[in-house]
Amino acid sequence: MKISALTERLSLKIVSLINTGDIAPGAHLSVPKLAETFDVSRSPVREALVYLEQKGILQQRLNRGFFVKEDYAPQQTGEPAEIENNDLPEYYQLAEDWLQDNIESEVTELFLMKRYDMTKSQLSTVLARGISEGWVERKQGYGWRFLPVAKTKAALEHIFSFRMVIEPMAILEPTFNAPQDKIDEIRRELEMLLESGIERLSPKQLQLAGYRFHETVIGFSNNPFFEISLRNVNRMRKLMDYRIMDDRSRYYSEVKDHMRILAMIEAGQRIEASYSMKQHLSVALENKKMRRISAEA
Repeated sequence: MKISALTERLSLKIVSLINTGDIAPGAHLSVPKLAETFDVSRSPVREALVYLEQKGILQQRLNRGFFVKEDYAPQQTGEPAEIENNDLPEYYQLAEDWLQDNIESEVTELFLMKRYDMTKSQLSTVLARGISEGWVERKQGYGWRFLPVAKTKAALEHIFSFRMVIEPMAILEPTFNAPQDKIDEIRRELEMLLESGIERLSPKQLQLAGYRFHETVIGFSNNPFFEISLRNVNRMRKLMDYRIMDDRSRYYSEVKDHMRILAMIEAGQRIEASYSMKQHLSVALENKKMRRISAEA
């Protein structure tokens, strides 16, 4: 299939989202949402999806649209700019140095370029990612500032205390509604994780899969303030989570918890699901505190 330069760029961006875990195996790809995300018309998005189907990455289902193939294994190769944006090792080193208090909270670009041996372009990419994840901001006039969000034990506890209030309560909202197609989509991803995904996916992809479950469930409340609040909290805690993503064994129990909560929601047992969500978050907090202590040892 001969495609335009725009369609090629869109296909690379879509594959990048799949490879980084932002779009999960088995997920439905909405043409209108992608067009809005990339600020383009729907026509080149459709062309990109057809092209990716021919490449064996997507599957088109009659009257249902395009889906990422269930058995698609995220790749580590692709457009250099896309890989650089997501996997620069300097980003993780900067995050680790900040978490370990090895650098000051206010720094200059020259300092960062020399310390991490980066070009100005590479540094811009790293800092842009830090901004998007809520812990980097530009100072007025000159230099950069690193924020202490989700950096301390107290911050971690505050985040989970907040989540233990909003997530269980969202399930009890009068407007709560869980469409069957969304339940089925979540279940497919959870089953994929239990079958092979936990061992196969990267730590970042596993992290995003967990975020996706909780953000989807809170979205069922149809109260946008719940969902926006959780997304903001997840964005801020990514920094701390980078350090404790190496223990894959814990994911099995967490995913099984997600499966049980999802089954309660599907059965209309919202009180039980709300209670289980609070217990799940409480256990997750204790586990993260223990892994954080180990990471700092």
